[in-house]
Amino acid sequence: MAVSDDVLFSGVQALSQKLRARELSPVELAEAYLARIDAHAARLGCFVTVTPERALTEARAAEAELAAGRWRGPLHGVPYGLKDLVDTKGIRTTFGAAPYAGRVPDRDAAIVTRLSQAGAVLLGKLSMVELAGGLGYHTGEAALNGPCRTPWDVARWAGGSSSGAGSAVAAGLVAFAIGSETWGSITCPSAFCGVTGLRPTYGVVPRHGAMALSYTMDKLGPMARTARDCALVLDVIAGPDARDPSAISSPPAVKRVRPDVARGLRVAVLGFPDKPELAPGAREAFAAAAEVLRGAGALLEPASLPDLPYEPLAGLLIEAEAATAFEELIRSGRTRELADASHKTRRPEDYLPKANAADYVRAMRVRGEIQRALAGFFSRFDLVLAPNLPFAPPRVEESFDALFASPDPLGAAGNVAGLPAVALPMGFSGKLPLSMQLVGPPLEEGRLLSVAALFQARTEHHLARPDLSPPAVPVAAVTAR
Repeated sequence: MAVSDDVLFSGVQALSQKLRARELSPVELAEAYLARIDAHAARLGCFVTVTPERALTEARAAEAELAAGRWRGPLHGVPYGLKDLVDTKGIRTTFGAAPYAGRVPDRDAAIVTRLSQAGAVLLGKLSMVELAGGLGYHTGEAALNGPCRTPWDVARWAGGSSSGAGSAVAAGLVAFAIGSETWGSITCPSAFCGVTGLRPTYGVVPRHGAMALSYTMDKLGPMARTARDCALVLDVIAGPDARDPSAISSPPAVKRVRPDVARGLRVAVLGFPDKPELAPGAREAFAAAAEVLRGAGALLEPASLPDLPYEPLAGLLIEAEAATAFEELIRSGRTRELADASHKTRRPEDYLPKANAADYVRAMRVRGEIQRALAGFFSRFDLVLAPNLPFAPPRVEESFDALFASPDPLGAAGNVAGLPAVALPMGFSGKLPLSMQLVGPPLEEGRLLSVAALFQARTEHHLARPDLSPPAVPVAAVTAR
């Protein structure tokens, strides 16, 4: 039986229901996704490695178990993709970077083990900005397999560093994906690709077996079509792990998404950045989104974050910790193998952090002040509503410097303090998606996902699909590097 695009775009929850009722075969579903990957992934640049053998083996196992009446849970038989910084036994994990192109781990990361135990079906490893952007980059070329493109306009970047995760989910090539964020790497591709992404509280999802960039800021999280789907995935991947000392022992409860959660909520509404130029219709879309929450009973109030040096502090921590994480690569001089042109002329000493040990210690003290200030802020508000990168994605060949220079105090504050966030579609500017974000205090993923699910129950932005019909010009002309 042919599996339709309607099914492939239906999301985790809907697929799970069909699989459990045996209205849908896990093998046929995996084969349909693999066929769609074969048709579109090269044009989008969203996969580094496709794993059809593993996918079909896991799908056959799921089919046999479901036929025998054994149901592992809502991810059983559901296909997904992994950002290529999460280790997979026997399958290369490249960190999106040429120096690691032949790296093949001998064990699965903790998160992969949990997904396997839940019966999820791995379709492959997804493209990413090399080293998750940890040593800097300037264009979409900064990836092992070239630019990753948003399916809404293949001339434009999918966002980073979880580029492939956003692109593959948006294009209907996977039911969900695992991305990572240190500062913006889930929220950015969620915005440019029009999907729903969850950045969990720091420590909620164990990172054992995932590439380190910033030890005190890295987070793994799900990207999917809906908030409910993200909740189903988070419920599987969250929880303590003895091999990850930062893992939280009691993760947030997200299994039950509350439909009445918005009533009486105190919502701080943040404004738009001063630059770059906003996408046409962004203000109107955000105002309409705010009205949806107000209509659901939320109490919205314009607000500002406490005035603290979020962005300089985030930059200092990432620079110092990345220099440590990639010390061996830097010392070897193999940074010259990286794709971004800026690395061709940089010397090992050029990667040393500008801050010294005393600066780092002072920064950690300031981080404590930020966490206390934000705790005070969230004693007055239950969550933050804000635009999420409300401008057009850059073209893949142009410099991203202006994009990275744009103010992002909420992203910096949220990542420095380890706060959870949900990015979700709020409308369109022409054919390009627009995104908003909800940010809350630590361990409030359940509330954020409930509010996001309520918004998606009252809107249809997340249901839109990009047009991936053949281009009017040859694909080679679009993807030439």
